[in-house]
Amino acid sequence: MIYGLSVESILTGALIFIRISAILYALPFFGDEPIPAQIRILVGVALAFGFQSRIPAGWVGTFPSDMIPFTILIVKEVSIGLFVGFVGRLAFDGILMAASLCGYQMGFGTSDLIVPGLNTQVSAFTAMHRGVMMLIFLTLNLHHIYLDAILKTFELIPAGAALPSKSLMPFLINATAGIFQVAMQLAAPVLVALIFANSALGLAARTVPQLNVFTMSFPIGFFVGMTIYIACIPFFPQWTEQHFALSRIAIVHTIQGLVP
Repeated sequence: MIYGLSVESILTGALIFIRISAILYALPFFGDEPIPAQIRILVGVALAFGFQSRIPAGWVGTFPSDMIPFTILIVKEVSIGLFVGFVGRLAFDGILMAASLCGYQMGFGTSDLIVPGLNTQVSAFTAMHRGVMMLIFLTLNLHHIYLDAILKTFELIPAGAALPSKSLMPFLINATAGIFQVAMQLAAPVLVALIFANSALGLAARTVPQLNVFTMSFPIGFFVGMTIYIACIPFFPQWTEQHFALSRIAIVHTIQGLVP
């Protein structure tokens, strides 16, 4: 007994913390680099304490008596957490891809910024759109979807469950296809408007060859793209809520697929 707690309780809490930390590390916003590691650790500890009373009895089963089996158990918990967090990040990857498509067509392909949360270079439009969607995400309390998914992992997946290798490849293929589908749905209004604008510029160049189409294309593309984008902003909250509701279903299905 340590401070009135049995060794099994302490080890169970440690395994809960490890899985939660792995999920948070892979999730967007929670795992972004600007958030200090101390904050992530505190959030993981708080969630571990909060979830421990709701985790089914016998979640761990029999504790390994040796160090090597216990280390393998920890590695499995980390792999489960990273995989579930990866599924949760796919929802934001589709949003970022949509912004990249729009930004490239609007002429922002040469104006890249380094976004600390992404550890990569993206266009100025992509960085702006990511900030808008993150504000909507937090304002609508959609992060509760991820917290619910974390709790579901403990209700459905026992400690030390192995990832089903046979179903991983079909899942990755379907997940990649889903990213493209979400990206095209979100980017469609801007892309369609830009197609019409570019077609009109092409007709104008044919009709009046003296026009400097290359000089006019950037301001016109920027104006048309931003006009349509601003017009679509009032619909973003409803779309985001529906999108992450579907994302929650996908996460739960993924968790159920991990059940041995």
